[in-house]
Amino acid sequence: MSPADVLNELSKQGILPPKQQTEIAEMERQRPFSLHWEFRSMLYIGILLLSSGLGLLIYDNFDQIGQGALLTGIAAACVGCFYFAFRFRPEWTPDQTRSRSTFGDYALILACLLFLTLEGYAQYAYNVFGSRYGLVTLLPALLFLPLAYRFDHRGVLSMALTALISWVGVTVRPLELYFKTNFFDQKTVFSAIGLALVLIAVAIGLERRKIKPHFTYTYLTISGNLLMVALLGGMFNFEGVRLWFALGLAVACIVFDQYSRRGRRLQSAGLADGSFLFLLMSTIYGYIGVTYLFFHYVRPRGDDAYYWYFILTGIALVYYLMTQLPKGNRTNESV
Repeated sequence: MSPADVLNELSKQGILPPKQQTEIAEMERQRPFSLHWEFRSMLYIGILLLSSGLGLLIYDNFDQIGQGALLTGIAAACVGCFYFAFRFRPEWTPDQTRSRSTFGDYALILACLLFLTLEGYAQYAYNVFGSRYGLVTLLPALLFLPLAYRFDHRGVLSMALTALISWVGVTVRPLELYFKTNFFDQKTVFSAIGLALVLIAVAIGLERRKIKPHFTYTYLTISGNLLMVALLGGMFNFEGVRLWFALGLAVACIVFDQYSRRGRRLQSAGLADGSFLFLLMSTIYGYIGVTYLFFHYVRPRGDDAYYWYFILTGIALVYYLMTQLPKGNRTNESV
């Protein structure tokens, strides 16, 4: 609910006099606008630009600077960032916490990016991992995952889960096969589905145990997208089991839709953040699946059928999403 909705409700119940309602509403409209997330975004963008610039510097000048000097410099910067983040690390608690330094979180994510740069350049220059490409992605996952929990950093958790997903893909599909066959072969699809279900189960289990429950959103966002994409990939590519993948997609969409509704009910009660993203995921992926099945089996004739299908279903989709928005997000008072 928006502040205006709360004030109106209190006024209707006779708890808040009209004069105080007007004064509080005026204070709400005139209060300073927070730039917290804008500054955080600028800092994260700066870190990404710094790491990208470092990569370009290495690419353009590695023959002049020398491989040993470059590796030493990157390693020193990486260790320095890890030291700074570790020095100002927060106290361990299963609940949400913050770093004791304003720049501790940024130092940690910069250290992780530098580690990826160091690992990639070491592989390029000295081929330290040989042909074991799975190890290149498994190592960051094993390092970043405990760091994410120790420092309570959802950005590092996202990097760890991404590396884990990449490791499963590389292990199941050796690199040379990417250029010979379709990416969505059965091993890749079933491995992605299995990993997504494991991550979802881990997220729910940790949430019930009250171990970093705020990480559940990150787990479900990444694993949910992985699951939906894998189910769509199986539905697009495997004729014999297409309907089974369609059924799995329908079940996944319903589950995420119900999870989103539960999150919005808790949000309205002030017990949790909203989960509109999961409703959006279930709706968009479900729409893609239904559209594919419709045109695959119905096969309408003429361009007009396609035109009217997308017009009518697009309007229905937007209307459905608008009706599912929290009330506070559909009013001007919340802006």
